Amino acid sequence: MTTKKKLEVFFDTEKENLKLIEKYEENIIFFNDLLKKHKEDIEFVIPIKIHKYAESLISEGYYTKAFTILEEVERDLQKIRGQSKWYKMYLELTIFLQGVCLGRLKKYRESNKYFKQLIKQISINDKPTNDRYIAWYKSNKKDQIDGIFNLIVYISLSIGLIGFILNIAKIPNFRVPVIIVVSVWTTVLFAFIAPYVWKKNIDKQKINIEG
Repeated sequence: MTTKKKLEVFFDTEKENLKLIEKYEENIIFFNDLLKKHKEDIEFVIPIKIHKYAESLISEGYYTKAFTILEEVERDLQKIRGQSKWYKMYLELTIFLQGVCLGRLKKYRESNKYFKQLIKQISINDKPTNDRYIAWYKSNKKDQIDGIFNLIVYISLSIGLIGFILNIAKIPNFRVPVIIVVSVWTTVLFAFIAPYVWKKNIDKQKINIEG
């Protein structure tokens, strides 16, 4: 028979991520029933659901599934809002992990909405900003830049390759204009240099979240 004590013993000992995921899912009905009960039961489930289940899913690369679980945690936490001393800590961790999941899924703009929320909230409360939130926020910005300029490079190189093929094909009365060739390689060069300079500037920026 499943009991809180047995589950506590299992999850308190070091286990592989896949074992933790499997154990949680085997007992998901039991956990969900506890989440409908008293504050103490919810406080028992929340850390297991975050640290042992969601974080294990993230470690194994199941980012979409982990994000869905963290959305559930966010709703679970509302049941103990204003009642539990752990509420703010677990909510902050949940928001952070949601941002991590979206960042891993390359949804950088959406991910940064979560890190903005954390940075802003900490600023309002006059607490020292957690460096990892800023690091993730800046990393997402830099990855966005890479995505944009990588696309420019691919398009430019494709145009250049087409032009090269047309030139060596020796089509009568046809030659790719020099201005196009120069423009393509100038764009490629710019697309390599600009991101480097832009990302260096991001590293130096002081993050100021408003509104």
